[in-house]
Amino acid sequence: MDPNFNFQINLSGVAASGGGKRLEEGYYKGTIVDVNSAQNSTGSMRLVFKVGNFDGYGNAVRTTSITVPNENTKPGLKSIWRSAFESMGYTPAQIDSGVINMTRDVFVNRPAHIYYKPGDRDAGIYDEMKILSPSAWASQKTSFEGTTASNGSALGVAATQAPVQQMQAPAASSFGGGIGGVAPAQQAAPTNNVAAGLSPNQLIAQLGGAQAK
Repeated sequence: MDPNFNFQINLSGVAASGGGKRLEEGYYKGTIVDVNSAQNSTGSMRLVFKVGNFDGYGNAVRTTSITVPNENTKPGLKSIWRSAFESMGYTPAQIDSGVINMTRDVFVNRPAHIYYKPGDRDAGIYDEMKILSPSAWASQKTSFEGTTASNGSALGVAATQAPVQQMQAPAASSFGGGIGGVAPAQQAAPTNNVAAGLSPNQLIAQLGGAQAK
């Protein structure tokens, strides 16, 4: 880096950036805005793709890379490249035409169907991004959105269908019975068919005993 810089900039009429929206985990359509070659630690080469122009996400750009096939290519790597070319809108006839001469112009400004999952820098977890074929993208997107909706519904059901003890609402009273009200003390129901309100002598007479003096 060079601290001895000197340049001019004109910001007249330019609106300040709002910071943009966070790109959440999901399936997106974007555009390959740049591509460069880089070397892996093993000495092999990879292409680094910058994907942007996500609908509704302003100037957000995310990066992924794919190793260039060589004599030591692992099984499946060419399938990843096939998915990438299909994602970019190339037809099966174009892809199956033979050897493809890969230059920057082959990729820049082409569409890209991607799966993206944000990382966590504090935890040392990198972002994850895959370039998918349109068919795989559509299928996985449908499954992902269905699972997300199902998980949200399950949480709602758990909250609303918890076991509830059925209780009869208390009758209203002059004391304001119901929620927050104070109900009067209840009188025990009379037993042995004895009516309430009898005098001691009347009660003894009904029971067949001698009257109280």
